[in-house]
Amino acid sequence: MNHKTKLHPLSHKSFTGSVELIPPPPKFIEFIDAHRLWGFPIEQLAHFVLDENPEHSGKRTLPPHQLMLVYPDAVVILRGWRLELLVGPLVAGRIARVHAEKHLGTLIIEEAWVSEIHVIPFDNPNLLESRPEIPITTRKKK
Repeated sequence: MNHKTKLHPLSHKSFTGSVELIPPPPKFIEFIDAHRLWGFPIEQLAHFVLDENPEHSGKRTLPPHQLMLVYPDAVVILRGWRLELLVGPLVAGRIARVHAEKHLGTLIIEEAWVSEIHVIPFDNPNLLESRPEIPITTRKKK
C-alpha cells in the first residue's frame, strides 16, 4: 500500500488519513501578569469594553488603549496598543493566553500588544461595596 500523500482533485491541501481532527477549543483564557497566572472560563465572559486608556492623555510612552473584560468573579483590565485586534478572536473564543510584556519591543502591525494586565477580584469586601476602581501605577520619585 502506498502511503504517499496524495492531493484529491477537489481538495486544496494534502491529507493522508480518512479523518482529520482539529484541536479542541480552549476552555479558559489565561492572563499572565508580573506576579501570577490567572485563568477565567471563556464562556463566563459577561461583557467587554474597549476604550481609551484614561492614563494615556497624549503621553506617547503609555499604552493608548484599554480593554476591560467582565467576569462573574473579577474584572480583567488589559492595557496596550491596537487592542481592537483582540476583539474578533475574543468573541470567537480563540484566545487561550494573554501575556503582559511591559517593555515595548518590535511592534508587528497585525498584532495587539498588551503591556499591562490588572485583575480585580470581586471577593474583596471593599470592592463589593463600591465600583471597582482601575489601579493606577505610580512611579517612584528619584
